[in-house]
Amino acid sequence: MTQATRWGTDFDPDRLANLETRMWKAYYRGQRLRLFGLLIEALREQARVSWPRTLGASLLLTRAAAGFARSTGDYERFAPDVGRAYRMLGLPDHVDAEAVARHELRWWVVRRELGLAAGTAAGESITDLYAGLYDIPRGRVAEAGRLRGLAAEVRDRGASDDPDGPRGPGSAYWPEVARLLRASYRSLRAGLAHTGESGAAP
Repeated sequence: MTQATRWGTDFDPDRLANLETRMWKAYYRGQRLRLFGLLIEALREQARVSWPRTLGASLLLTRAAAGFARSTGDYERFAPDVGRAYRMLGLPDHVDAEAVARHELRWWVVRRELGLAAGTAAGESITDLYAGLYDIPRGRVAEAGRLRGLAAEVRDRGASDDPDGPRGPGSAYWPEVARLLRASYRSLRAGLAHTGESGAAP
């Protein structure tokens, strides 16, 4: 098993999905401290690095996300913080952290630019992110990317139609978002379990 294959594969998919669902809820409800705490837990679950490294990476990602939320363009300027965060999380040296950061940013941008119709495009960007992050063919993580992108679209459409707004309980859509994220992370874990193949997809 290669270092690239080993990195970031030792996670509980249901726990990671639960943490991401709670992170999305905290984000859209404006619960910043709660969001930061959940981000630390999620990064620790996925990367399995020390608490100081996890905290440092969380601070960098939070700074990038906060800057992106306030910006209206020139999004590439947030990529360096994202790339440094991935390096801090122990990403193998041969993996291009800068390219991974651009893929991470791309799915943020896609959701902003395409709005409620962003699910498919976001899924493609997430697939590119996973392929670069784990240095494996896109086909092994395409379903995980598709499902996570769909989860984002379900959240956005549900919140748009909800009379209580994005900070409400969201009982009509959050259960489906949680289900899709569980399916996504289970698919990702299954794709990463096939260690016989190596190399990134073209």
